[in-house]
Amino acid sequence: MHRPATQLIALGLSLSAVVAGCSGHRKPAAVVVGKPRPSSTTAAAGPTTIVTVAPPQLGRAPIAEPGARVGLLSADGHPYGQVIAFNSNIPVPDHLVFILVLGSDARAGEDMQRTRSDSIHLVAINPRTMQGTVLGFPRDSWVQIPGHGQNKINEALAYGGPNLAAQTVRNLTGLPVDYWVLTGFNGLPAMVDELGGVEVYVDRRMADRNSGAFFEPGWHHFNGSQALAYSRDRHDVPQGDFSRSLNQGNLILAALSKMRAEVGDEEGLGRWIGVLQRHARLQDMSMSDLRVLGALGRRMDVADIRNVVVPGRVGYAGKASVVYLGQEAVDVFNDLRPDAVLGQPRPPATTTTSTSSPSTTTTSSGSPLP
Repeated sequence: MHRPATQLIALGLSLSAVVAGCSGHRKPAAVVVGKPRPSSTTAAAGPTTIVTVAPPQLGRAPIAEPGARVGLLSADGHPYGQVIAFNSNIPVPDHLVFILVLGSDARAGEDMQRTRSDSIHLVAINPRTMQGTVLGFPRDSWVQIPGHGQNKINEALAYGGPNLAAQTVRNLTGLPVDYWVLTGFNGLPAMVDELGGVEVYVDRRMADRNSGAFFEPGWHHFNGSQALAYSRDRHDVPQGDFSRSLNQGNLILAALSKMRAEVGDEEGLGRWIGVLQRHARLQDMSMSDLRVLGALGRRMDVADIRNVVVPGRVGYAGKASVVYLGQEAVDVFNDLRPDAVLGQPRPPATTTTSTSSPSTTTTSSGSPLP
């Protein structure tokens, strides 16, 4: 019988992040990884019909006051360099893999598995072509939650834990969910610090008191608290939660780039697993699952993984501000279904560098751009 195990290279591609081990500590795990119920691990017949309502009132993302530049952290980082060779005999799957990555808003004393998930991403990977997609969901997306009617998608975790969140995403998108990763405010900073920080490209000035993000544009070497602040900023970014979700995807890919620049063999992979096992626990998964997913994540190249946010329109359900998902969202879900790639599949990248500055963006409604 295994004791609490670990996971989360959700940090490393949320999927390379799914690496764990055993821990003798009884304190609540900062990260949990598991498999959803069998009903969520197969594709649905197709995306559910999105709620049809009167044309929503379009809203604007709140923008923080500009304020002074004093105190902004200057860019002090750099892109990861050459990708080192990876020698491993660990086999990888030959089928599509879908991993739901959730960030809980649980505060001290609250159950991380029974609070709202304010960060929601579905990582879709095609091991045959080594391409994939990081698909972010606006936390206020107005969806059908099985057994609970229509509500914001982030309430699914609070109503029924990761399994209900996985079922909600599966029903909404028509895509399977093979694994889920759940972390909270403590898990991300602790692992980033123990792994020595992460290099992230900040595409615009950030000055947000709510999240603690105070950064000049450019490459930054983030410690754990800085990475968390960057991933939480939604008040002075152009499209509010849409932009925040995109930045969270950037952080996932930055961690994957770090892994590709540092891990060259199974011993190196084991070092990352050792970090994770001190912070997380495993639920309904085997250590073999984790090693396979870790090896798959290490083999992925961020140049072949597209970071996008589900398109939607800001409106109201009663007095609540919500995001309505329409035909554009359905088109995205259907596009990912056969190959986990948004748009036409392209030849695998042949470059040896790990990444350049992120280029994916969204429109004012959150729609992905080519």
